Amino acid sequence: TSGIDELPKVVDSADQPCQELYEGNPVLLGYDVVQYHFIKPFREGGEAVQGKPEHAYNFNGYQFWFSTDENRELFKADPWKYAPAWGGFCSWGIALELQPKWPWEEDFLGPPASPWEGWLIVDGVLMFNIWDNYSQRFLNDGEKGLKNAHLAAERWKKWWGSLHAGPFNTHCIGHGPLKNWCLSQQPAPWLEELSCGNIVSEKDDFEEFSNDSLSPYQKNRNTGLIIGGSVFIALLLGFATFFLCKRKRRAAQTPTDQKHANSANNTNSDASNDESFQVSTFQDEPVDVAVAVK
Repeated sequence: TSGIDELPKVVDSADQPCQELYEGNPVLLGYDVVQYHFIKPFREGGEAVQGKPEHAYNFNGYQFWFSTDENRELFKADPWKYAPAWGGFCSWGIALELQPKWPWEEDFLGPPASPWEGWLIVDGVLMFNIWDNYSQRFLNDGEKGLKNAHLAAERWKKWWGSLHAGPFNTHCIGHGPLKNWCLSQQPAPWLEELSCGNIVSEKDDFEEFSNDSLSPYQKNRNTGLIIGGSVFIALLLGFATFFLCKRKRRAAQTPTDQKHANSANNTNSDASNDESFQVSTFQDEPVDVAVAVK
């Protein structure tokens, strides 16, 4: 991953005196979006190239950096040929991560991407994903990526009316020192008006952006699980306490019951002895009578 540990800041573009920018950071940490078209895929050893601020170019409210002036001129001549699809946000997420589980909407973007690992070219169009393995999933899930690209394109056009519109990704990064999955609400300066010489967003440092690792849906789900688990544990403890008390009550009653039982046994035993005595006494009487007759 990249060793960049601070979000790069936009600079003045010498031949563009009227800076009209939504955000104070270059697109995708300043990586050269033109150069991706001339390097091998990541899995084949391709290495992304970061652009330089001296080759900055402002387009559609965002600043792009290029590694050479030649690449800057190529972009300037046909920007939509080289600009990343769906703003350089994660293609898998734009195509398939839907509400309510995922928060992505016009005013709530990511999904995050990786400029040094997650790029791919589909039918001549530069796309990004959060990781290389998502790029492979995107490609393998039908028609070499065209199926998912169609889904992403339809969603993007629903939001912005055209593929050649909408914001670009400046800080929703998938991994590395500047990881921000943008799962919590980020600024949405692209919903405001541009003005000459101004940057709409007031945030341009990594620490200024919210950086939660759970989406609102995931937070609510976890809260529900915690509450449900707490109720279950409380019920379980209640039942355990009830049966424990019942068992103790039985144990406390046993000695008294035993005493009563022993007393009853003793009474029965005395009654039996009396009866035996009476019987034997009665059986001796005829003998006495017989003796008396003689």
